[in-house]
Amino acid sequence: MKIDEKKHNEISGKINKIRKIIFKEDISGILITRQYNICWLTAGANNHVLYDNQDGLIGILVTSESATVIAENGDHDRVRNEEFFHYPFEYRKINWYSNNVGMDASKMIKGGRLGVDAYMGGLDNQVNIDGHLMQFRSVLVDNEIERLRTYGKEASAIITKVAKETKPGIKEREIAAMLSEEFVANGFNVAVILIGGDERSLKYRHQVVTDKKVSRHYCFCGVGKKGGLTFPITRIVTFGKPKKELEENQKKIETVYVYLNSLVKIGTNLKSIFEKLPEIYSSAGLDRDEWKNHTQGGTMGYHPREQTVSEFVDYTLCENNVIGWNPSLPGLMAEDVYLLKKDGLEFITYDDNWPSMQIHANGLTQIRPSILNL
Repeated sequence: MKIDEKKHNEISGKINKIRKIIFKEDISGILITRQYNICWLTAGANNHVLYDNQDGLIGILVTSESATVIAENGDHDRVRNEEFFHYPFEYRKINWYSNNVGMDASKMIKGGRLGVDAYMGGLDNQVNIDGHLMQFRSVLVDNEIERLRTYGKEASAIITKVAKETKPGIKEREIAAMLSEEFVANGFNVAVILIGGDERSLKYRHQVVTDKKVSRHYCFCGVGKKGGLTFPITRIVTFGKPKKELEENQKKIETVYVYLNSLVKIGTNLKSIFEKLPEIYSSAGLDRDEWKNHTQGGTMGYHPREQTVSEFVDYTLCENNVIGWNPSLPGLMAEDVYLLKKDGLEFITYDDNWPSMQIHANGLTQIRPSILNL
């Protein structure tokens, strides 16, 4: 296959970043096995054999002199020929029944200190360096931004398409099946689907899909992953004119979202945003403690949440961070993807085929999704 020079250069740059960790930590090499880190390093290559498990069947060992893919014999040829050909990795094939990428990597560095992104059983002298990788994963390079924009438009269009095809009486599980089909058909892995219809949406914040039929409205959360990048999107759909309370609360939670966005600036610490949550909710006409009922989100990218806003997270926002808030109320959640640039936030998952409204909060005016009335 023809090598993509842009991906080749991106991967080379990331290998150099990993080598900085090697020198800083004075270790012999770094073994990457987590799915999200492999996607990051390989410019979005797909090695998700086990969709619900971050433990990969391969590892990539980076030393000061080489970058080697260690793969079980069932995966070696596929990843070499179809996924990782954009960079001239070296390759080592191990038997599936050895079940120990870590031991093989340890032998290659002759028992030296090994950096790992997840604990490896049976290995001595290992040190977890995933925190260092998070710093790199959290700041996208130009090629990643191109992919983020493209996949974000695709993901939001899929959500809109599926929602517009639903009708009263449809089961939550049927909507989930429709979304899964569209995601997979367009190259996405399905990360999360939450759908709560009618009274279920008012009872629970995480509405795990059931066989319940939807008659009046539903909260529709779909999270797709493509090229390792994550796209969480939540929308509200009604069959017929929405109740006044639902409309009012939709505006309130979107006001919270825009207020949160108004605080997202290069150089701002997430901890300072957390401290403002009571003020943010009360300014939207909500109970000042409402934020305690559900996580509020934070930074994201290859990981659904790299840094979740809290009093314990000390992370300063910088250019090319990906932002994903998810404030909620009973029956409602506001959730999208934004990119932090020098001139402000770019709405990555905006879809002009979804109805929208203008929201003003804390000096910022933004276009946000409104309720889709079918």
